Amino acid sequence: MVNNRGVVLVFSLLLTPILSSLLGALYLNAVSESLQANQYANSTRAFWLAEAGLATVKANPGLGAASGSLGGANYTYNVPSPQLVTGTTNYWIVTSTGTVSLPSGVNISRTLSTTVKTGAIDSSKFPYAIDTTADLVIRGNVTINGVAKENDATINFANMFGISKTTMEAGATHLYTDSNFAAPVDGITWVNVASGNNFAIAGNLEGSGILIINGDVRISGTIVFDGIIYVIGALTMTGTITTNGSVIAESSLTADTELMGTVNVNYDLTQIESALAYVQLLNKQIVSWREE
Repeated sequence: MVNNRGVVLVFSLLLTPILSSLLGALYLNAVSESLQANQYANSTRAFWLAEAGLATVKANPGLGAASGSLGGANYTYNVPSPQLVTGTTNYWIVTSTGTVSLPSGVNISRTLSTTVKTGAIDSSKFPYAIDTTADLVIRGNVTINGVAKENDATINFANMFGISKTTMEAGATHLYTDSNFAAPVDGITWVNVASGNNFAIAGNLEGSGILIINGDVRISGTIVFDGIIYVIGALTMTGTITTNGSVIAESSLTADTELMGTVNVNYDLTQIESALAYVQLLNKQIVSWREE
């Protein structure tokens, strides 16, 4: 009996460090797997944040830098200003970095680099100083430098701008109604006129880019505009007005386009192309991407 007890004691003494080593190894393995799981989770979060940065740039008007956070200040994305691909006019490199900042002070980051294609500009679809679907009625001291086109059945918003009216309105730099219209008028300015109203633009106004008026309008006062004016309704221009670019009136066949007073309508291809550059950035497609 004494000998058996001695054997058990010796065996226990030998087994204890072995079991301790095994338990220690299992613990370290569990800790390692937990750290690896956390590392993977945070790396995935950083990837998602980088994707969020790209999505933000794609959704925003124009094409510019962006930064922000999702789920707290420790989960951020940063997109520097996109760079135009050399030798192109509508391909851009957009780089987005997502970062997870840990309490330990360690940052986990992942970076995505994409090529974004913007819409192509086709200024040849704006060949006239003034273009209207109805008759063009001229009274007073009116000067048209360029071709005036009336009764033009080919006027089509989507074909000319390359995007729908809905997309243009959604991406407008300024969105007004006839009751709250005010300066500034630059970039893409969209004005919705209430049904049955005749919108009046009077006083002194300088503007540029693309001005779209969805409804009947009477433009008077002292106005200088560089770019494209597109009216979805009846257009009357009177007072002292100078336009440099192109004026289009998409109205019913019975709603004449009228020019009266001292009106100077000048065809200017440079101003047209500058205006269309704003539309170019409303149509953005990611054509390739890679992780850096």
